[in-house]
Amino acid sequence: MPITIKSLPGPKGVPFLGNIFKIDLPNLHKQIEEWADEFGDVYRLDLAFTNQMVVTRPSLIQKICSERPDGFIRIEKLDTILKDGGIDGVFNAEGDKWKKHRSIVAKGLDVKHQEKFYPLLIDKVEKLRKKWLLAAETAEPFDIQKDFLRFTVDVTASLAFGYEINTIEQQEGAIQDQMELIFPMIFKRLNDPIPWYKLVKSKADKKYDIAVLEMNKLVDEFIQTAKKKLELNPELKENPSNLIESIIVAAEEEGGFTNEEVKGNLLTLLMAGEDTTAQSLTWMTYLIAQHDTVMESIKNEVDEVLGDENVLSQYASNSKLKYIEAVMNESLRFKPVAPILLHQAIKDFEFEGVEFKKGQKVLTQYRHAALREQYFSEARKFYPERWMKDKGCPIHSAEAFTPFGAGPRFCPGRNLAILEVRAVIAMLFKNFKIELVTKPTDVDEIMAFTLMSSSFLVKLSKRD
Repeated sequence: MPITIKSLPGPKGVPFLGNIFKIDLPNLHKQIEEWADEFGDVYRLDLAFTNQMVVTRPSLIQKICSERPDGFIRIEKLDTILKDGGIDGVFNAEGDKWKKHRSIVAKGLDVKHQEKFYPLLIDKVEKLRKKWLLAAETAEPFDIQKDFLRFTVDVTASLAFGYEINTIEQQEGAIQDQMELIFPMIFKRLNDPIPWYKLVKSKADKKYDIAVLEMNKLVDEFIQTAKKKLELNPELKENPSNLIESIIVAAEEEGGFTNEEVKGNLLTLLMAGEDTTAQSLTWMTYLIAQHDTVMESIKNEVDEVLGDENVLSQYASNSKLKYIEAVMNESLRFKPVAPILLHQAIKDFEFEGVEFKKGQKVLTQYRHAALREQYFSEARKFYPERWMKDKGCPIHSAEAFTPFGAGPRFCPGRNLAILEVRAVIAMLFKNFKIELVTKPTDVDEIMAFTLMSSSFLVKLSKRD
């Protein structure tokens, strides 16, 4: 007999409301792991009148991801919340609509465009370097997470829209402020069993609504500016200067997007590109700063690849930073920026003895497995070398590691994110020594759509 949702174990709840009062949203990812230790890698949460299946088993996660879009979709609630915010693009599209969106967005993010955009990326890396030189001279501790957020906002705005915000230098920016309001609220609304915001607007809800309106207005202006530029300079259609131009051109070639669809995809890329990459850089820095041998290996690699350069100016050299990429993978294993994904079955389905009925909501979380000896040797050890093929880690499960998703819906911005991370980390350790001022035990994980870090301070000094 297959294992049904009703037969699955799970934490005890109260009548009618189930586990609602046990859910701690900022620590939901940790709760999932603790309950998986207690109830197994497939269990049940009772949320009011909804039974939520939780899956941490890698093979099941891979199967669920591979069955999209024919067997599973993202939960309808997420789609509704995102559309309320003007986000109607590749992230939340399904079926034929997704295929169309994916094809167009992928063209804007392909290797040809990445190489063209690379000088814009390096310009932002250089601005960050100059800011950190001043920090090194004063030797004052500072919150590096804020700098990474400013950096990724500047990069995304420049690459996506051809728009220079310069929050690295100015320390502020409308886009950054708005996204800091939007992300946590999306996560809260997604996980609230009852959509109170539709009935009563809190101060946070009102701020969120204003931020969404401002973001939509700003992107509308970017779209109109880009279209006028393409009309006045038709030669740009052969060689777009930024992502928005690439998407508009690709959309025209593929049969067209509406303005709302173009905007939806740009908002998706802006929000996803800013927060996820910034948190990846933040967690990498936090983990590297605690491991002297890792720092030394990074320094050796960047000295070899960069030579006399302070920043990695050559696109072709970026891919040579193999150890930094291994560090990024290891960091994502410990601190995945998107550890939780929500799915919904659209047909009856059975795999490995587990029954999924049409309409069943499924929460997947891969970190629980990624930190288990069953899947990785010395799983609790921060060991980037496990990702280097020549090191031959004895137990290494690719199946248990899905930081960019899996199946046909893996993240289309993966390669761009890796490009950014390698360039920034290379610059950091080519030019500076870093010291973690805040005690590691005082740094907390905060689940807010992405896995964020609480603020922590670092101190920089110039390398000899």
